[in-house]
Amino acid sequence: MKKNYIQNIVIHVSDNMDSRSLSNKINEFHVEVIERRLNDSNLSAKEKIAVIDRILENLKSREHEGIIK
Repeated sequence: MKKNYIQNIVIHVSDNMDSRSLSNKINEFHVEVIERRLNDSNLSAKEKIAVIDRILENLKSREHEGIIK
């Protein structure tokens, strides 16, 4: 059986909302999710570092003009 997971997130932004603040909150959320999953895993510290390195490589490879697609 397949686990449920988030596929898309839709954010409705009002005219007076600070987009930088929203971006920072989303980034913090992602960091917390990654940290929680790594802490719950049975990986060694070296393997956790490798996972983080691969995440960063993936993000850098999808970046175009400062925007990750």
